[in-house]
Amino acid sequence: MNNGLKFRKEGTDPYIEITVEDQSDFWLFKVKDNGIGMDEKYFERVFVIFQRLHNRNDYQGTGIGLSICKKIVDMHKGEIWIESELNKGCTFYFTIFKKLKTI
Repeated sequence: MNNGLKFRKEGTDPYIEITVEDQSDFWLFKVKDNGIGMDEKYFERVFVIFQRLHNRNDYQGTGIGLSICKKIVDMHKGEIWIESELNKGCTFYFTIFKKLKTI
């Protein structure tokens, strides 16, 4: 959600929509924004720790946020992925398995 605010289009109010759907064994979460979007060639890269797509002078950050999200989703037996087009916003999807075993 922070990225939806950080990577917003200049002159446009940010819009973020968060939804969840019941998918039998999983919960499907969707986080959609109207930000700057990204090219498909970067979809996997953004989940790798310290990988940034932008200069630090343009957008602050460490490049760890989405890698942490991926780690958490993986720990919960889920998946995480992106749908986006440059200048048309991003939609991040992730699933969390409903019946997790507790330690």
